[in-house]
Amino acid sequence: MARHIFIGCGRYRFDLAVITVEPVLFLYMFTNFLYYPTLQALIFNKVCLQSYDTHFCHSLQYNHTFKDEHKTENHEVTAETSFWILKTTIALTVSSFFVVIFFLGALGDKVGRKIPVILPCIGAFLAYLSGLLNAKYMSASLNYILFGPILNGLCGGYIACLMAVYSYIGHISTPASKITRVGIVESMVFLAGTIGVFVSGVMLDNEGYIFTFSTLCITMGITMVYAFVWLENVHSPGNIHERESCPSMMFKFLKESFHCVMKQRDGHAFSAIVLQILTLDILMLCTSGDMDIAMLYLKEVLNFSQTLFGYLKGLDNFLRGLILLTFLPLVRKYTKVKNLQLVMLGLLSYAAGFITIGAGRAKWVIFLGAVIGMFKGLPSAGLRATMSSLVAVDEQGRLFGVIAASESVISLLASVLFNELYPATYDIYPGLCYMLGAGLVITVLFLVIYVHFVLLRENASSVMYESIVDDSAVTRCNEDDPNVISS
Repeated sequence: MARHIFIGCGRYRFDLAVITVEPVLFLYMFTNFLYYPTLQALIFNKVCLQSYDTHFCHSLQYNHTFKDEHKTENHEVTAETSFWILKTTIALTVSSFFVVIFFLGALGDKVGRKIPVILPCIGAFLAYLSGLLNAKYMSASLNYILFGPILNGLCGGYIACLMAVYSYIGHISTPASKITRVGIVESMVFLAGTIGVFVSGVMLDNEGYIFTFSTLCITMGITMVYAFVWLENVHSPGNIHERESCPSMMFKFLKESFHCVMKQRDGHAFSAIVLQILTLDILMLCTSGDMDIAMLYLKEVLNFSQTLFGYLKGLDNFLRGLILLTFLPLVRKYTKVKNLQLVMLGLLSYAAGFITIGAGRAKWVIFLGAVIGMFKGLPSAGLRATMSSLVAVDEQGRLFGVIAASESVISLLASVLFNELYPATYDIYPGLCYMLGAGLVITVLFLVIYVHFVLLRENASSVMYESIVDDSAVTRCNEDDPNVISS
C-alpha cells in the first residue's frame, strides 16, 4: 500500500505516494518491446534449424552477402517464420480478448484494482520464462513456442495491462486532473518504446537469447514485487461480493461490461461514449496498419536500413512521450483548453504526419513527418480521460475492458487489411495506405468535433462523475506547505 514518503530537492519536496501504476506500465511495455523482436528472431532461428545446421542459420540471419547468395532458402525460412509469428499473435490475441471481456474488466470493479494490474505481469513473466526455455533447448519442437503467448493471453496480455492501468488511474483521479494523469501513463508506453527500440537489437546481437530472456524475467519479477508491495488495492464503496459459479460469474461480467457502454445515461453521454470508442478503434486501425507496413514501405521506397528505421521509431516514440509529459500538463495548468480540443489538435497532427510520410521521397522528409506528428499521443489520452469521467467509478474496469478488447480485435484486423492493401496499391501509389490513413483520421476528427460541440456542450456538468479517491488527497495533510509537490 502506498505511503507518504517525501524526498527533497532544494526547498521542494515530492510525495512518492502520487506515483502509482506508472512504473508498472513502463517496465511492462519496456519488456514487451524487448520480447517481441527477440521472440521473432528466435522463431526464425528455430525454423531454420529444422532444415539446416547452426552455421548456415547464423550466416543466414546475420551475413547479408550469404543471405543474397541463398535467396531461395531465405525466402522459405522467412515464409515459415511469418506463419509461426502469426500463430503466436493469434494465440495471444484470442485468449486475451476472452479473458478481458469475460472476466478481468469487471473483476477490478468488484474486488479492487490491484489484482487486474498484477495478473498481466504474471502472464508476461510466464511468457518470458517460456522463451528462455525455448532458447535453452533450441532443438525442441516449434509447438512449444506457443506456450508463452497462450499463458500470457490467459492472464490478459498487454491489453489487460493497459485496461488495468487506465482503470486504476481513472479510479483515483478527478475529472480535472484525469487527462494529465492519463497522459503521463500514455507517455510511459512511448518512453519505454524509445528505450526498447535502441536496446533490443544491441542486447540480442551481443548477448544472445538466454541473456535477453533472463533479463526480461528479472525485470518482470521486479515489476510484480513493486505492484504487490506499493500499489493500494482501491475499491468502489458498497460492492457486495456474492458467491457464484465460475461460468455464471463470467457471463454476468460480460453482461455488465456491455451494459456499462450501452446503458442510457444523463444527457448525451451514451452517444458520446460510443462515438469515442469508435474513434479509438479507428485510430488503432491506423496505428497498427502503420506498424505493419512502415518498414516495408520505407525500405522499398527510400532504402531505409534497419538501424535508420530504429532511429525513426525511437524519435517518434520520444517526441510523443515528451509531449505527454511536458506540453499536456503545462497546457492543462495554465490554460482552459478542454480535453477534446486537445484531441482535435492531436488528430490534425496525426493526419499531417501521415500525409508527410506518404508523400515524402527523401529521408529527411520522413523524419520531419515524425516531428509533425508528435502530438498524435494526445487523442488517446484525451478520449480515455473524457470517457472515464462519463462513467461511475465502479464502472472504470468494465469500460476500459470493452475498449481494450475492441482494440485488440481491430489490431488483428489491421494486420490482415494493411498487409493485403499495401502490395495491392504499391504500383498505383506507394504511399496510398498513408493517405487513406490520413483520410480516416480526418473522418474521426469530425466525430470528435460533433461530440465536443453538440453532445457534451450543454450537459457536461451533469454527466461528469467525481472519483471516490481524490488524487489531491494524496498530499492533503500537507496542503499548507507550499514546498510540497503533488501530482
